[in-house]
Amino acid sequence: MQLPVLSPSARGFRVLPLAERPPHQQRLVPALGRPPRVHLWHIGCQMNEADREELAARFAEIGCIPETPLDDSDIAVLITCTVRASAEQKVYGKFRELIPWKRARGGRAIAVTGCMAVEHGADLLARLPDLDYVFDVRDPDGFLAKLQALHAGALDGPMLLPASDRLSAYVPVMGGCNEMCSYCIVPFVRGREVSRPVTDVVGHVSRLVRSGVREVTLLGQNVNSYEDPVGGHRLPQLMEAVDSVEGLQRLRFLTSHPRNAVVDLFAAIRDLRTACEQLHLPVQSGDDAVLRRMRRLYTVAEYREKIAGARATVGRRMSLSTDIIVGFCGETEAEFESTEALMRELRFDTVHLAAYSPRPGTAASRRADDIPLPEKKRRLNHLLDVQRQIVADLNAGYVGTRVEVLVEGEANDGRLYGRTRENKVAWLPVGSARAGELCQATVTAAAPWQLQATPLSIAA
Repeated sequence: MQLPVLSPSARGFRVLPLAERPPHQQRLVPALGRPPRVHLWHIGCQMNEADREELAARFAEIGCIPETPLDDSDIAVLITCTVRASAEQKVYGKFRELIPWKRARGGRAIAVTGCMAVEHGADLLARLPDLDYVFDVRDPDGFLAKLQALHAGALDGPMLLPASDRLSAYVPVMGGCNEMCSYCIVPFVRGREVSRPVTDVVGHVSRLVRSGVREVTLLGQNVNSYEDPVGGHRLPQLMEAVDSVEGLQRLRFLTSHPRNAVVDLFAAIRDLRTACEQLHLPVQSGDDAVLRRMRRLYTVAEYREKIAGARATVGRRMSLSTDIIVGFCGETEAEFESTEALMRELRFDTVHLAAYSPRPGTAASRRADDIPLPEKKRRLNHLLDVQRQIVADLNAGYVGTRVEVLVEGEANDGRLYGRTRENKVAWLPVGSARAGELCQATVTAAAPWQLQATPLSIAA
C-alpha cells in the first residue's frame, strides 16, 4: 500500500489522536491475572531515548510493568524515527521480527509511536495488518487510557521502577522546531517549538540526581532557541538554574542552531561549574549555495564567526562537533570540496556524517535527488577518512595533559571507561577507579576515537 506524503496531523502540526484497529478486527484480550508487561524499543535521536524513559515512567504510573524482555512481554511499543529513509526501513524490519512473536500467544499487541506515527498516522494500520495501535509520543494519554480500560482488573496502582545505575540522562527542555530547513521533516512530526518552564526542568534534573544521575544533557531539536514560557528566560539562564542543583556534576546540551548560538551561551559554558567544554553546532555544508538550498539562513562566514567567538570565550580546549550532509540536491564537486575545506580549517572533534535522503513532504523533496548513491557513498567515505586524520591529530595533543573522567563502567577485560568533559572516550587501567567516580587523570596515549589515561592517584 502506498502511504500518503504526510498524515493530516503532520501537515497541520497537530497532535496525532490514538488510532487503533477497528473493533471487528481486534483480537480478544485474555485475562492475564497480572499487570501487562511492556517491551520498549527505540531508534533515532537522543530525544527518542528520552521519550523511551518518559514512556516507561508513564506505563509504571498506570500499573504496567515497563522495560521487560520481549519474550516475557504482552505489548511491544516501537518508538520510531523518520529523519532518514534508512531509519524507517529499520523500523519496518523490526516490525517484521515482531509478527511471529505476536502470533505466538493470543492477546499480544504491537503499538507504533514516535515520528513515523505522526508522519503516516492511521494509514500504518492498513499497511501493517499486525499493528494494533498508533499514538503520538507527545500525548500518550489516549493509549494509556485504552490499556487501563482493557486491563482494569489487573492494574493495581503504580508500579515502582527498579533502581537505575545510569550516571547520565537526557532531559528534554523543549520540543519541535520552527526553522523549516528544506530537507528536514522534524517540524512536521514534532510540531512547532514548545519550551518547558525552568522550574519543571530543574525539578526533573533534581529527581534524576537523587536517583544517582551525575550528568544531564538538556535536549531540544533547536535547544538554543529555548524560551521559558513563564519568565522568558533563555538557554543560558536555564543552564544557570540547572547548574545550581546539588549533586549534579556535569551539564551538556543538544542540538543547537548556528543562528541562535550567542555570546551569553558561550559565557555560560565557560563560567558554570557543571557546564562541559563542548559545543555541538551543526553546519550541514561548507558552501553558501548549498546552505541556501537547505534554507539554513546563515553563511559559511557567519558560521566561522560563531566558532571563533565560542573558542575565544570558552578556550581552545573546547571540543567542537557538527553534522554534515553530503550529496544534497544539486551538490557539485566544487561545493563538496568547500565542505571538506571547512572541515580541515575548523578541525572538528566529531563529525556526524550522513548521505542525503529525501523525506516526503519537505521542500527539498520537490527537488531532484540527482546525486547517485555510489557518489554519495564516495563523498561520505572520503570525509570519514579526512575526519579520522583530523581527530587523530587533535587527540594526540591531549597526551601528557590532565583530563577529568567520569567513570561509566567496566569492560569485560576489567579496564574502566568513561568520558572527559570534552566528551572524549577515555580508558583507565584495571582497578584504578570505580563506576560513578569523577577522577583526574593524565593522558598517556591517544587514538582517533579514544584516549588512554592513568588516574593521578596511581601516577603519584
